[in-house]
Amino acid sequence: MSTDFEQNTAWIRRAQTDMKAFLEGLATRLEGDMPGLVEIDRKKDGFFAKTSHVEGITIHTENNDYFLKQAGAHLSTVRAKVVRGVVLKHENLPLSTWLESLAKDLADLSGEMQGASRALHDFLMG
Repeated sequence: MSTDFEQNTAWIRRAQTDMKAFLEGLATRLEGDMPGLVEIDRKKDGFFAKTSHVEGITIHTENNDYFLKQAGAHLSTVRAKVVRGVVLKHENLPLSTWLESLAKDLADLSGEMQGASRALHDFLMG
């Protein structure tokens, strides 16, 4: 019985470490790839610490805002439907569903930006 308990607690410790690394990697990638559309909330690791960790990520897309927050072992992923700056609906989603929805919205946004870039290029060159 105690072996199962020890295995479970070891798995939880590993998942927390992996999640911290996942959040740091995701934040770094999004900040670099999508300036102006991403907000990263960082918290210092201690009062005099020079290091910090990601506590939350907010991504703004055309139709939705995506929020990812970590508080201890708990991870919260929310998609908010936004129209003209007004939040109409909040949805708590499992991480996998949140990531799939975010990927779709980013693909849509990328397509729109590519179209606008082509139109601008054609206008300037024509």
